[in-house]
Amino acid sequence: MMWVLVAALLTGASDAQAQPVLTAPAVPAAPSPLSDALALEAAGNDAGALAALERLALAQPRWELPRLEAARLLLKAGSAPELDRAQAHLDAAERDAPQNPRVFFLRGMLLEERGATFDAIRAYEKAVGLRPSYDDARFRLAGLWARAGDFLKAEWHYRPLSKSKPEWVQVRLQLASVLEQQGRVPDAEKEFLAAREAQPTNPGVLRTLAAFYERTDRPQLAAKVRAQLAAPEKRSMRALKPSKR
Repeated sequence: MMWVLVAALLTGASDAQAQPVLTAPAVPAAPSPLSDALALEAAGNDAGALAALERLALAQPRWELPRLEAARLLLKAGSAPELDRAQAHLDAAERDAPQNPRVFFLRGMLLEERGATFDAIRAYEKAVGLRPSYDDARFRLAGLWARAGDFLKAEWHYRPLSKSKPEWVQVRLQLASVLEQQGRVPDAEKEFLAAREAQPTNPGVLRTLAAFYERTDRPQLAAKVRAQLAAPEKRSMRALKPSKR
């Protein structure tokens, strides 16, 4: 599948800004039990942070934030028992805060871990419906639609991301891929070239563009792009002051 090929070619194609998926939010300046727990995670003590969050969830069972942070930490672990505990926290958080889009974002990640692709899609769609600007949820939703073979729906979600997150070059590349899958080669080329314009020396971007030209029977253009990969990086010369003599 072409989508999988593009994803493989993206190895090494780092975005200008990584997507914050399972990172903790910024710790508030004012001390609180929640910020103290997140500070433990920031210090590398995930186990201590999780224990503190679950104590806080027990002490204030109607407050969804400790449950959401606990679920996020459990998702980082990823084993079956932790996923079951994460689900319990998310179920409780949804009962008390059914309009919080982060509940459904984390539930989508949980369902992805369990291989329930279409259930994960529904969860991410709920998150995006509650918060249309939820770019992390939309990015994962677009990727799932692409893997499911619905390239038009994937495009529908990649389009706004390409505008709201122009620094995420992977969005451009995946948008180009789903356009190519629809047979819209000129539109796909436009997005591939936009990705190269954004990151002209990114090896993953150049490899992906070269492979696109090879697939579309343009070997000369492919060779030209591959030559950029082999070309030595240009060194900037130090500016010299004019001589006073």
